[in-house]
Amino acid sequence: MVGDPAGSRTQISRVPERGVTDRSAIEAVLDEGLIAHVGLVAGEGEAAHPVVIPMLYARQDDQLLLHGSPASRLLRTAKSGVEVCVTVTLLDGLVLARSAMHHSMNYRSVVVFGTATEVTDWDEKVSALDQLTDHVIPGRMAALRPHTDKEVRGTTVLSLPLDECSMKERTGPPVDDAEDMYADVWAGVLPLVVAACAPEPDSLMDPRDVPEQVAAWSRGAV
Repeated sequence: MVGDPAGSRTQISRVPERGVTDRSAIEAVLDEGLIAHVGLVAGEGEAAHPVVIPMLYARQDDQLLLHGSPASRLLRTAKSGVEVCVTVTLLDGLVLARSAMHHSMNYRSVVVFGTATEVTDWDEKVSALDQLTDHVIPGRMAALRPHTDKEVRGTTVLSLPLDECSMKERTGPPVDDAEDMYADVWAGVLPLVVAACAPEPDSLMDPRDVPEQVAAWSRGAV
């Protein structure tokens, strides 16, 4: 469900005109982002408490993939059937207004609700691990050795369906009060992007050219 009817937990109640229901736009945010914040309630009874952890993720078709150590408390809790909430946010710019109260940010944000399940099928798990790697550096797996059996067995992979999600964004210039429009202060947008600095080769590797997948890495528009 994208942009659920009124009363649902994916309904955008604050500035609803910023809501986005286009599925391709939601997938584009998930494909561009690098870090997801995964939230759930861990523990039971009086010991129950909220937990939010930043994690690497990847989208594979209509599923969101998470992975980590089998000892991870968050993953162990998530695969037990509790509800999880995952957010991915892209910061596109700082909006500088003519008054402090009208400063803002341009952003794209996706929220996903649901119940995660553990990926136990061997081939599906390997495919998910490949996707998690290629999400960060597209084409990286083609340059690497395959995952060993020990590595696959020693990693927990969870799959969260993208059935219940919403997207919200802000774009454009600041919105100032009419009486401030001609104030003698700079106003506008400072665009932001995620950019890579010069690659730093490992000290043990032979001197060689930086591969194209590394040298040309980018995230979103520059």
